[in-house]
Amino acid sequence: MQDSHLAEDVVQDTFIRVWEQKKELIGSENIRFYLITAVRNNCISALRRQKVQQVFYTDETPEPEPEPFFHFREEQEEKHAQRKRIAEALNQLPPKCREVFLLVKLQGMSYRQTAEILQLSVKTVEKQMGKALRIFRETFMTLLLLTFSIFLEKIFL
Repeated sequence: MQDSHLAEDVVQDTFIRVWEQKKELIGSENIRFYLITAVRNNCISALRRQKVQQVFYTDETPEPEPEPFFHFREEQEEKHAQRKRIAEALNQLPPKCREVFLLVKLQGMSYRQTAEILQLSVKTVEKQMGKALRIFRETFMTLLLLTFSIFLEKIFL
């Protein structure tokens, strides 16, 4: 994405979407991650649209290579690696913290329900969730920033 106007459009579109969803995002701890992901996804979409617009077919155009299999395989490998990183991050959590995190995030229980099941106070559940999220944030922030910087290099170089 060497076109500065296109890059500006992507950022502007992202902020318009953020503005439209401001009620859901106000007070969210994950706004930073949302913005990074939204800009990244909008950049990918813009690059795809730009690529499609640049393709012209003639009678002499060779048949495209069967790439979908390779993209599917890459996606599967990426999902597997992501699951592995999540499992590793879960294993870094202390046992009680892991138990609280799994009940709240994977089972969809409220802090109150989790506190009742584990016979803890709601405040303890809140602290354990804060600890779990902090560990996850530290684990994935480095990876996210590295991925994002590589993506930006590809866009602007």
